[in-house]
Amino acid sequence: METNEIIGQVRPGQNTQPEELQPQSVTLSPSSKAEHPKLYNPAEAEQIVKHLTCGLFDPEYILLFGKLVGGTPFSDPATYDLLMVVRETPAYDWMQVKRYLRYQMPVRRREIIYLNIYILPLSYVESNHTPFLYFTHSEGELLYCKDHYHFRRPKHPCNFTAAYCDAKYHFDTFSELGMLYIEKANGEYAQGHNLRPTALFTAQAAIYFYHTLYYVFHGMEFDIHDPVVMHERMRTLSSELMLILDDNHIDYNFTLPCLKGFMQKAAYHPKFDVSPKELEMHMERVEKMGNIVQRLCALRLELYKELSEQ
Repeated sequence: METNEIIGQVRPGQNTQPEELQPQSVTLSPSSKAEHPKLYNPAEAEQIVKHLTCGLFDPEYILLFGKLVGGTPFSDPATYDLLMVVRETPAYDWMQVKRYLRYQMPVRRREIIYLNIYILPLSYVESNHTPFLYFTHSEGELLYCKDHYHFRRPKHPCNFTAAYCDAKYHFDTFSELGMLYIEKANGEYAQGHNLRPTALFTAQAAIYFYHTLYYVFHGMEFDIHDPVVMHERMRTLSSELMLILDDNHIDYNFTLPCLKGFMQKAAYHPKFDVSPKELEMHMERVEKMGNIVQRLCALRLELYKELSEQ
């Protein structure tokens, strides 16, 4: 038998936050000091959980984390930031899960339209201690837990000193590469409109920026190099990132699929061609994206450093 645990409901006899397992020494957010008013509709969250536990995905537990529960900010706009931990890898990945929820709960009928879900194996969660996992498990609201699984809060704080050094090294390495590639793109364009290398360097810069952003926030590599998919994964981290690159079906922002095409066609197709004006527009957006990513990463690194000094 399985059960849903919506906010404020705990099974009799189950202590999901034993005193000895509370986070120690590190104060992460005001949520650890005072009860925050709910910034979402619990009934809507319950509907999401109902669809996620209908038998297609079989999670061990589901956590809602980030700003909606008064925790360390994650998504910038109001978003259901969800971590679904599974014992066995489900047949559907996070993109398909988001599509499934849109079918079951159309965006026009939801109070909070954005949903950002992570699906991680239990084995990974139990063997890693990244800041992302620490924030989700120490601050997140337990929306659902199987009867046989005993959910525990972290017993000790994350090693934020090591996390900062690791994330800083990754940021310095790959953010610099992203900036180098966008500079090379500008240089090739200025030297006689060399469109092929300009397009290729612009697309590669965007991919480096996304990889940098993902690692700094999650403490793990992103094994995808498709800018369309990478944006879908990380778009809610910044409303400005969404503003620059989302296609709103009014101004038809097609930069992301074009960048994806550049990685293939500019590298391998002998008849590759692109309008100079169009390429200028994509370059400008990727430059803005790089600046946004650098600001986001700098703020996250500052948080890790601050917590490491407590």
